[in-house]
Amino acid sequence: MGAAMANSFAPSRAVIFDMDGVLVDGEPLHFAAARDVLAAQGATLDWDTYRHWIGETFDTIWPDIQSRFGLALSRATYEQAFGPLVQAQYEQHATALPGAAELLARLQAAGVPLGLASSTKRTRVDAGLQRLDFERYFQVTVAGDEVLRGKPAPEIYQAAATRLGLAPEHCLVLEDSRAGVAAGRAAGAQVVGVRYPAGAADALAEADRTIESLSEFDLAWVVTRQRRGAGAGV
Repeated sequence: MGAAMANSFAPSRAVIFDMDGVLVDGEPLHFAAARDVLAAQGATLDWDTYRHWIGETFDTIWPDIQSRFGLALSRATYEQAFGPLVQAQYEQHATALPGAAELLARLQAAGVPLGLASSTKRTRVDAGLQRLDFERYFQVTVAGDEVLRGKPAPEIYQAAATRLGLAPEHCLVLEDSRAGVAAGRAAGAQVVGVRYPAGAADALAEADRTIESLSEFDLAWVVTRQRRGAGAGV
């Protein structure tokens, strides 16, 4: 769909980022925590198994975990053990994806309002942003546990746009997952898919455009301070 919609791609007034898989390499953090929880149950989780769950909801993943490993523990018990481990991963090991810091700085310097809409829980969002010193770039952040319906429902992007004082149609969303792309489009935003190396090959099929990394982001896709000033003088 990206090539087909290229001609209708209008400049947006704000950018709303997903966090994990776009700005932060969150999958190794989740993998490490899940691996440790399962190891305590005598099960071995390898990366090749885990990578098939990338971009899926936990409602989808949990039945596969149970059937694959034959676990006796409940979902609630698993999540209780997983939470502190993944929180520690964000606090100690969160790593920025290539081009993330540079793009945030470019957009801020250009006067583009920035928001973040992450399916990750608030404590993990804050830990990741603080570790990387990214929180200073955002006017608005919305976490997964602050909305009733997560991605692919549009609620989180609608909330972020509202807090930025804009309609979603005036926002550009950056996403790496199928559910995230669907959420952005359902909200009415334009969506740029950012390819995550371990993500599903067709995860970005419904994005308006796709890029291989954040370094390919084009400032022509947004209304910068300079462009606003030029428009005011006409």
